Amino acid sequence: MIKLYIMFLLYPYNLRAEIYSSGESYYKNFLISHNNLKEDSFIYPKECFDILESFSQSASNLTMCSILNARPVRLCENCIFHYVTFHNKYKELLETVVNGTSCKSIFMSHDRLNVVLEYHDSILSVWEKGNCNNCFNWTGNQPVLKNDTKHFNKLYNDTINCFLTNYNPDKNSTVCEKCMQFYLQLDSFYLALLSTDSIGVDNICMDIVDSMNATRSIWSKSFNCCKLRRSPEIVFLCSAGLISFLPIIFYLSVRFFGPIRDLPKVLKQSRIKQTILRSVHRRED
Repeated sequence: MIKLYIMFLLYPYNLRAEIYSSGESYYKNFLISHNNLKEDSFIYPKECFDILESFSQSASNLTMCSILNARPVRLCENCIFHYVTFHNKYKELLETVVNGTSCKSIFMSHDRLNVVLEYHDSILSVWEKGNCNNCFNWTGNQPVLKNDTKHFNKLYNDTINCFLTNYNPDKNSTVCEKCMQFYLQLDSFYLALLSTDSIGVDNICMDIVDSMNATRSIWSKSFNCCKLRRSPEIVFLCSAGLISFLPIIFYLSVRFFGPIRDLPKVLKQSRIKQTILRSVHRRED
């Protein structure tokens, strides 16, 4: 009895799927006859296994697409088709009922592994962590890029094209001067996206966040274009330092050059004079 059960567990998936179908009656009858099982209690709907296979394939496709688009981060836009397929197949698996048997009841909540649900949530967490749904409008049957996403992509492409066109290894200032306007437009639009939501960067599509971070890194570190702003910063720092020293300068000026400096001596001389006068009056009396 135990040996037969172990043999059943070791069967490949495709063989077991065939057992569940009506095609392999030999193996089915063998297991039923040796385990005293009723035929109705053993066979699961083949349609459910077909949906499960489609779901597993969609999960594999989405996982592979996400990994291949991990750097630079473009998984939201490049993997949207795989995500929609993955989502639809999982929904189909949950909602399909064949001859009174729910596919959900077959594959979920039967053991502590709960493989289907665990893998679904694990794959979905990457998509949700990247806020990928915020790249798209979901009002229609198929998701489409938001206008903000399209506009950001245009500004980003214009900026990168300017970098590539004017790049000179011996003279980065050319890129800084000619691409300044493109970069400022891109940065301003990104800041506007941040200001539209109180959550800020945690609610923006990760494709946009990664593109902006990479552009800022190239602008400031690779091209060193932020040096054009050093002069205003130096003036500001000098002004702030001077203002912070004003109270100290005022105190020193009053301490060493004001009338308060002589006040203690005046008081001292007055007290000595009063003491002398009192002693003289006492002698006269």
